[in-house]
Amino acid sequence: MEFISADYSSSIDTDSESESGNQAEIQTGPTEKPRRQSEGCIDLPAIPESVISKYHITPNLQKYEQQDMNMTPFWRSFVYCEWRPTPEVRRELQQIIFKYTKTFTEKNSSDPYQLAELSPLFLSNLGAPKPLHISLTRSLLFESEEQRHIFIREIRHGLQNNKFAPFKLEVSPHPKLYISERANALYLGLPISERSSRTRLSSLKPIIENALQKSGIPNYQQLIVAPCSFHISIAIARYPSRATLQRYQQLNEIMGAIMLINNDLTYQPTVLINSIYCDENRQSTKIPFQ
Repeated sequence: MEFISADYSSSIDTDSESESGNQAEIQTGPTEKPRRQSEGCIDLPAIPESVISKYHITPNLQKYEQQDMNMTPFWRSFVYCEWRPTPEVRRELQQIIFKYTKTFTEKNSSDPYQLAELSPLFLSNLGAPKPLHISLTRSLLFESEEQRHIFIREIRHGLQNNKFAPFKLEVSPHPKLYISERANALYLGLPISERSSRTRLSSLKPIIENALQKSGIPNYQQLIVAPCSFHISIAIARYPSRATLQRYQQLNEIMGAIMLINNDLTYQPTVLINSIYCDENRQSTKIPFQ
């Protein structure tokens, strides 16, 4: 991104001037003379205000205006490893979701603990492929943008100093249900094997802890995901019943036992990890291993 901004710095300034010029034309009305264009350029009319209003999508700031942790305003981040499944892997994941859903729907539809419909997370509503991830932290809230910048900088330095090499993670074929951070959804996820969690992902914990501490985040130890909870969410059940949310651990035990007995799930993917990601509002920053 630094190279792109350096190469196009002059065009960015021009765009800013053009935007302010367009606003001036719209406010003064169509009778104003069009702006002077450089030689050889076509003098196009100003874009109508109705078109600009229709296609100007205001960013969703509501989620950044909540009073979490008594900090307002605040800047969000989130640390995770990303996985982009191949078409073959996506087909296998679809089979896991299908088998899990079938087991639920075979039960009585009036069962208060029945799970809501599971939607795959690796496909958009239009069928486009989407990446999956392994959460290393919970949602991080910073008091300032500079504080978040320090955190990401320290993550980058920590990876460089420890000279991490790419590694593979073993994933369990038996899915489990995980409750969302806001307790308004359940995720169907594939747990990371205990060996991979203990020897691979846990080695990233000191780097994240140090970065959180240096950025001035309080209670930082509570914001790091425990090794026993490392998983890859592959589907989501939005707004399940309160009874289901309260008993999801029991559902895990029941459904896990049924699938283990039937030996329905044998596919065990491996995930190559060569970088970690830090979210910056709508932007995702990739920090590769050296």
